[in-house]
Amino acid sequence: MDEREDLAASFGHMRRAMIPAFLLDLLGAVDGGDELSLTQLATLYVLDAGEPISLGVLADEVGRSVSAASRLVDGLVRRGLVERLEHPGDRRVRRVAISKDGGALLRRLERTRADAQLQIMNRLDPADRALVTRAMALLGDAARQEGSPR
Repeated sequence: MDEREDLAASFGHMRRAMIPAFLLDLLGAVDGGDELSLTQLATLYVLDAGEPISLGVLADEVGRSVSAASRLVDGLVRRGLVERLEHPGDRRVRRVAISKDGGALLRRLERTRADAQLQIMNRLDPADRALVTRAMALLGDAARQEGSPR
């Protein structure tokens, strides 16, 4: 097996252990019991990456038409997870941003994933647990260096 296959296999084992808790939390995450689709969740993560963006940019980033992205945003606005904002320099231009509640939802889901990962890591001896913690910090640093595609 090459490095890519080894990594994919390891991620697969880890995800199978972690994902059920994450998905169950996701299903119950929105008030009223309405479920979020993977596209809606991806949209929240795109918006969480930076400053408010135009609907056209959002559509490009989530791989949808502007019309479909607009409907997607409408649903997230109704749930209070996304906001439509006026552009400060041109009131005719509307931008889209994650709301405080949308950000709080993502942080909750991230804590759920972290808790699931910690449960797995608790099976390791302290030295290996410290190594995994350091490796995760390095991966986080590398991801931040990549920056936003916008």
